[in-house]
Amino acid sequence: MSQGTSQNNIFDALQVGLTQAESVQTPGEVHGTLTGMLCIDNEISATRAVEDVKNDKIEGALAALREMTLEGLFDPDLSFTPLLPGDDVDLERRVQALARWCAGFLYGLSADGSFEINSLSGEVREVVNDLTELSRAGLTAEDADHESAEADYAELVEYVRVGVQMVFLELQPKREGPTRRESLH
Repeated sequence: MSQGTSQNNIFDALQVGLTQAESVQTPGEVHGTLTGMLCIDNEISATRAVEDVKNDKIEGALAALREMTLEGLFDPDLSFTPLLPGDDVDLERRVQALARWCAGFLYGLSADGSFEINSLSGEVREVVNDLTELSRAGLTAEDADHESAEADYAELVEYVRVGVQMVFLELQPKREGPTRRESLH
């Protein structure tokens, strides 16, 4: 299964779980929040990323999302990917989802009150500032019709992907032990 298909399946499953749990958060926003929290404390419980859920309906899915996220963030091959809707969703909704992902990430960074942007290197501080701008992103009808809009969106997603890894690597120490999870056959 390709990573894109897997991401789509995870996004859809989380959307169903959030809807059933009567959460107002989107899958991207939850993943952004969780990712920001993990940048500060990689031991944090995934349920902290969804504060408006009053039941245990999605605890297992959130735990799996946490592990997948940590694997991507700690992967020496930099395999982390923000959880966003697939390319089959219209561009306007994907841009909105990216904006909410970035807003969630920024919330996650600051949720415990210990995040100090001034303690970051200039380059990583610039990434956080850019993510703040991206959290306000929108798409006009004219932008959506522009033939480069899809490529522009893909570039933004790649920037977010790499930028978040930069933030994580600066805030978290290297993990000791094996760099890859062994698979059982």
